[in-house]
Amino acid sequence: MLSGTCAFCGNQTHFTARAGRVNSLDLVQQTSRHSYRLEISATCDACQRFNSAYGVSRVADRRLVNGSMLSGSDVVTEGEAMSIDSWSPPPMRPVDTAFIPDGVAGFYKEAHDAFSIGAYRGVLLLVRSVIEATAKDRGVGTGTLVQKINKLFDEGHVRRGTKDMAHALRILGNDMAHGDIDDIPTQEDADDALTIARFVLDDVYVADARRADMMARRQPPEA
Repeated sequence: MLSGTCAFCGNQTHFTARAGRVNSLDLVQQTSRHSYRLEISATCDACQRFNSAYGVSRVADRRLVNGSMLSGSDVVTEGEAMSIDSWSPPPMRPVDTAFIPDGVAGFYKEAHDAFSIGAYRGVLLLVRSVIEATAKDRGVGTGTLVQKINKLFDEGHVRRGTKDMAHALRILGNDMAHGDIDDIPTQEDADDALTIARFVLDDVYVADARRADMMARRQPPEA
């Protein structure tokens, strides 16, 4: 089935194949049965935006011409039965920004978007910006990033464990900010940076706000 996560609306959904291209013939050790590398353009059933799936067709007794275009019932049949290797654009990593100020949330969401396309340097720089913007929002507008992190801790905005993790991020982020081209961040580095950012945001904004929201909703009705 032609299904996946839409890059535009973020829904896990089915896609309807509209057009396709045969990119190459795969080697199949059978005389009359073939599989092909296909790229299928399909519309998201939820929002109708186009996404493209790239992968391998089913093995079947039919012959397709390399470089040819598929349409109509042919592209639907091939698309529904193909094994998908990747989607383009890549699905954006989902992010929860409830209770986070818009200015800070923008940096945080873009950091997740950068992660989705493998821009790990960008993730580290944007997460640094998340912490900088958070500190500024809490009235800590001067000093180095390490001083701002310490101030957030001293004023009770973040926990000690969060402060320690944020200092680890500061080291990674400085490498990127200063153009140290030999220090190439990995996916794990970027994922850890997003985790640290989440801890900072939860400490500063989310935990108390969510607690207050839950308690307000559970207040007994007035007599």
